[in-house]
Amino acid sequence: MDLDKNRWKEPGFGRIVLGAIALGCAIMVGFVLGLRSGDRHRKQPPVTAMLSLSMPIPDDLLAPADSSDTALAEAAVEPEEPAAAAQPDYTPSQIAQGVEYLATHNQWNRDEMETIPALQGLWDAVNTYQLDQIRGFNDRLASTPLTAIVEGLERTPKAGFYAAKKDHVITLSTYIKRLR
Repeated sequence: MDLDKNRWKEPGFGRIVLGAIALGCAIMVGFVLGLRSGDRHRKQPPVTAMLSLSMPIPDDLLAPADSSDTALAEAAVEPEEPAAAAQPDYTPSQIAQGVEYLATHNQWNRDEMETIPALQGLWDAVNTYQLDQIRGFNDRLASTPLTAIVEGLERTPKAGFYAAKKDHVITLSTYIKRLR
């Protein structure tokens, strides 16, 4: 009878295999949960980024609510249309340099694009799927890649970020495939 009791105290092959399977399952569950958690945080822009992208709120809208019709009528004033002067004027050579960069590079590097005056801010707009800003760049530059991006975002609007926070490169072909 003592022989049977000692058998369970010694690690046998079956117990080692079951322990290894249990450990593997625990690691996989932790890995999957980590991926889901990281993916969830990557898709939502931080609150500070959303605040910096939003338009300023007029002081009259921040005032305490008034039930009178005049207060509602004053708050319903249409916002001013952005003036054409809001967009900086670029020389034809600066525009040509921007168009050439967009047409000849499949990988758009944020640091490189920020050195070209006509492309400043475009990488961030593309990374955050800002359709109106990308349209503005496309109107100014009339670039085939930007036209493809605008058409893709019109078909399938996106939100969040394309590239990771520390990644400063957008691969154009992959980006456009994601929009299809």
